[in-house]
Amino acid sequence: MGFQLWFYFILLIFLFCPTLQAAESQQVICGDEVCGNLTIPSPFGIHSSCYTHPFFRVTCKQIHKEKKAFIRINRFDLEVLGSLFENTILIKNPVTYVNCDHKNEAASARVDLTGTPFFFSSDYNNFATVGCGNLVTIFRNEADAFGGCIQPICGDGASESGCSNTISGNFTSTIVNMTVMYPVGKDNGKRCSSAFIFSRLYFREAYPLPIGINIETTHVPTTLSWNSSYCGDAGCEPRPGPISLNGEKSCGNVTFQYPFEIIDQEYPNGWFRVICKKTSNGQTTPFLNINGVNLRILDFSFLYGNVVVNHSITCFNCRKNSNNGMSLNLTGTPFYYSDFDNVFWSSGCGNLATIFDRETSNLVGGCLQPSCTISKETSSATGCPFNIPRGLTFFSANMSGRVDSSNYSRKRSCGFASLIKSDLYFDLTLESNDFDVNNWTYVPTSLQWSTPMSGLCRLRQGINTSCSSDREYCWQSLSSTHLCVCNKKFGISDISTYCEEENCGIYVWCHMLCLNTPGNYCSSRDCPPKYKYNSTGVRCEPDEIVSKGPPKTMQSLTIIIIDSNLLLQILEPGGS
Repeated sequence: MGFQLWFYFILLIFLFCPTLQAAESQQVICGDEVCGNLTIPSPFGIHSSCYTHPFFRVTCKQIHKEKKAFIRINRFDLEVLGSLFENTILIKNPVTYVNCDHKNEAASARVDLTGTPFFFSSDYNNFATVGCGNLVTIFRNEADAFGGCIQPICGDGASESGCSNTISGNFTSTIVNMTVMYPVGKDNGKRCSSAFIFSRLYFREAYPLPIGINIETTHVPTTLSWNSSYCGDAGCEPRPGPISLNGEKSCGNVTFQYPFEIIDQEYPNGWFRVICKKTSNGQTTPFLNINGVNLRILDFSFLYGNVVVNHSITCFNCRKNSNNGMSLNLTGTPFYYSDFDNVFWSSGCGNLATIFDRETSNLVGGCLQPSCTISKETSSATGCPFNIPRGLTFFSANMSGRVDSSNYSRKRSCGFASLIKSDLYFDLTLESNDFDVNNWTYVPTSLQWSTPMSGLCRLRQGINTSCSSDREYCWQSLSSTHLCVCNKKFGISDISTYCEEENCGIYVWCHMLCLNTPGNYCSSRDCPPKYKYNSTGVRCEPDEIVSKGPPKTMQSLTIIIIDSNLLLQILEPGGS
């Protein structure tokens, strides 16, 4: 018997595991959450990662076989109907009854927004009252009236008589006062009346009353606005999340973060493991082991996807130095020589410099240094540069005299040919000052572990997000090899795009990083899944943008009708 119980228990676990795994795999997309037939507008949310303050929490309830969304404000559960305008939300707001004994329960339902970020604004709402022969006044407090109107006479006790009027200013609570204006009988002053604030743009007509509103109407669509400063400096927009701060570690004067990690001993199979070694003077120096060669790390950049190392000079034609012209072999690693952060430079004069791809034996490029006769002395600061192709992992360099009989080739300076970081090249050649290359052994060279690329992406609410320790930039995964990286204050050269959507948050300068894998080096056209390359915009764009063409300037509105007697005509805004 005991064995059977354990068997069924284990069987239940296996049966439930797929369900639990499926539930965990579903990521919450804030701004796209759904309750019934309503999409929850941001910054409101059902999941805790989709709202920054409990006031913006939405509860999805089952009401008469329908799911409906509610927010709770000062003990009131208010049904959410949608959003008509930015920084507003449409709710079902209870009416206030006067002289309605049979509606005592509803008469106490006066929503007070004091102490919350919300308020009623006259920009979106009007005042109305249902009843007969009364002056109905609405107050912010007992002494400050800001609206009112006079109900017409209705001797037959019509239930749909009343009036409406505009109001002024913003307010958080109301008090309604009713004064009999046209006494007809002894019970005239005791006729049941109601008063309410309503969203004027929700109704097609609102004179003398909004269509479909009568004395039996208990709730009316009303627009709530909110003050984002209530939520602090970050505002009320939901944060990307859950957020994990990426731990930064330093070795020497270089700081590292994802995907690099610092270890105390060598791991030959870890491409991004930094070896932190102590020098004889007690200082620490970072090294990266690539194919058995320890390279000293000079700098690291997550945003540009590169690491700068001390690379041995490829080729010398100086007597004191010699080299076989072979570069470091990056084949089979996720690194390649940066084509935009390096320049191949051959220093000196009177030399012909060439490089070949060692894998294909093809000529990659070359340049001819200026004649040494231009200057009285053989200058090492002149030389010649040229760019390299993307994805270069292994090359050989050569320096030789020009093959002709002219005096041009008879005089050659001492020099070298190697890849160097672009900013060093500009620093060295900014002024034509000679420098002695005889003692040079290494030059700074940039290696790409990923490719920065232009792409239309943003940090989405509710998605797992990593940030730098100072929160200056954050990133999210678009695929197993693509990241969306966004900064607060600045863009990256000409590849960043500025996010102008409503849900961009504070990280508005975004670009993509495509992570290289051994033998597969990303190009700017290698877009992540659900993105396509736009050759006109020279960037990756979401499929829906590419297929739909230019986006419309306005979004269509979705409004829920709360009463079958209400008629509402919605015109979908046009494009362009």
